[in-house]
Amino acid sequence: MAHYLEPEYKKILDNNKITRHGKACADYLEFSFEINNNKINNLYFDAKGCAFMIASTDLICKELNGKSVDEASNFIEKYESFIKNGGDNSIENELGELAIFNNVKEHPNRYYCATLLSSALKEELNV
Repeated sequence: MAHYLEPEYKKILDNNKITRHGKACADYLEFSFEINNNKINNLYFDAKGCAFMIASTDLICKELNGKSVDEASNFIEKYESFIKNGGDNSIENELGELAIFNNVKEHPNRYYCATLLSSALKEELNV
């Protein structure tokens, strides 16, 4: 709940922001990032939306900042597969706090909320 109420990576974005709208609700996301030496840096967001979207977006930013593009791509694939299909304890350990979204598979409309940033990043990173 803390990542919804007081997200660490949420801030007002000035330039070079990318926008996305939720497919199943009124979620609205702006985000920006840089790639330096093949690593994702300064991944931040601003958003209006549900707790699923805000908290998952904050946690994804936390996990992906500093990762290489390949590491981020692999992480996103594991995360999206896990919340859609479930997984074992090793995947939960790799996902860290994002494993809290394991029950999203029980609420299919929430899948789009919990993957708004990850799906947008896949598009932007061409992965």
